[in-house]
Amino acid sequence: MFTQKYAPKNSKEIVGQDQAIQRLKYNLENKTPSLIHGETGVGKTSSVYAIANELNYEILELNASDFRNKAQISSVIGGAAQQQSLFMKGKIILVDELDGISGQKDRGGLQELNKLLPLVKHPIVLVSNDIWNKKFNTLRKKLDLIEFHSLDPTTIFDFLKEIANKENINFEEQDLKFLSRSAKGDLRAALNDLQFSTENNILDLNLLSERAQTQEIFNALKLIFKTLDPKIALSSLDNLNENLDEVFLWLEENLPKEYSEKDLERAFDYLSKADVFKGRIRRRQYYRYLVYESAFLTAGVALSKKEKSSGFVNYTKPSRILKMFISKMRNSKKLSISKALAEKTHSSTKQIMNNFGFYRGFLKNNEVIEELELTDDEANFLKT
Repeated sequence: MFTQKYAPKNSKEIVGQDQAIQRLKYNLENKTPSLIHGETGVGKTSSVYAIANELNYEILELNASDFRNKAQISSVIGGAAQQQSLFMKGKIILVDELDGISGQKDRGGLQELNKLLPLVKHPIVLVSNDIWNKKFNTLRKKLDLIEFHSLDPTTIFDFLKEIANKENINFEEQDLKFLSRSAKGDLRAALNDLQFSTENNILDLNLLSERAQTQEIFNALKLIFKTLDPKIALSSLDNLNENLDEVFLWLEENLPKEYSEKDLERAFDYLSKADVFKGRIRRRQYYRYLVYESAFLTAGVALSKKEKSSGFVNYTKPSRILKMFISKMRNSKKLSISKALAEKTHSSTKQIMNNFGFYRGFLKNNEVIEELELTDDEANFLKT
């Protein structure tokens, strides 16, 4: 990935954050606790790693979403705060995704973090997208706040152009400028778009359409998972190209990443109700039930939780869709081979498909493969 290949190795390679980097480096050298904040993709976490590499410091990275209550924070951060580096280097404690600690569900977590800060013997950096939530009021007073600004399109364009030249990508400048504007200050997104829209060393923005479609479902999932307003949830699918069957699979795959315990149980109950109406629609062809299926998938799932979750969640494509795709590809090869054999033997394609296991034995023969003029993919399918 370009984002890993071109991650900054030192402070001079960090793009567009000169003042923030200067303060952060000073704080790390002087063990001043820091809270860096800003939009996604502006270089917050990567900057800590770049400066650590420059100073030859070891990093202990902890994700706040993984330990959120008082006992967990005391055990993990409290223990790390007192331990020396294994390699006798300076050590930085990096607490990422601070937004993942909520005010109610994780009661006591933030208070414990506030209590531990004065005891930390190493430089500590906390990372957050939005620090102005009232739950961080006390924490803000104990840390030096360092803001990472969203990058302007010109800065992003210059960086993309440099990478494109290094990768020998043929491009039109207006296409790079389009990527730079579309990123809306997110350098990581711009770099991903550059890589995704490049094929055979040619920049082709048409390749972004598939990524845009995936981004649409991501945005819909965020609306459903992050809101408690039924009106917002109900409208989440308004401009979505995916049908409700695909939305069902996306929700089923990603629900455990957002919900837990009773919230998760209630959400899956609403998914099951949506599935009941889907079955009724298919059996009775009564499409007015679509409104009920959609309501359970959106407002039902959204209102299953007691409070909004925070922090970034990396949604994944449903494994069931992948399995169906693989099955479809296998069946397409089986069908094409059956058609070739049916044409040569003047028999029924359907009959060969139904008894494909019987025919498969002699179809593996190289002479038969040559006679049927099968492709390499079809031949490999028969032999695997």
